[in-house]
Formats: sequence, structure tokens, C-alpha cells
Amino acid sequence: MNYHALLTVIFFVAFLALVGWVYRPSRKRDYQHLGEIPLNTDPLGPASRDGQDPRQGDH
Repeated sequence: MNYHALLTVIFFVAFLALVGWVYRPSRKRDYQHLGEIPLNTDPLGPASRDGQDPRQGDH
């Protein structure tokens, strides 16, 4: 085996290890939580304390 073939095998094994680490079942809860972050944040901030929606303005 020459140098390039050995390097290819090393990187392939590292890739398989990384894929195995990312897709292991214990990470599912973390990925679900991270996937909900965009749904739980409001780009305009939280509603005011008096119950009015800040997006409606002063009508």
C-alpha cells in the first residue's frame, strides 16, 4: 500500500466514525431540541406585558 491509499483508508475510517457519532440514538433528543429553536423564537421579541402585540403598532 502506498502513502495515498493509506491516507484514503484513514480518512474513510474517520468519516465512518463521524457518521456513527452523529447518528447514534442518544443524540436524537439533542437534535430535536435544536430543530425546535427556530419555531420557539419570535424575531420581533416577546409580547408586551399589557397583552398587546407589538407587531400591531399604535392603532
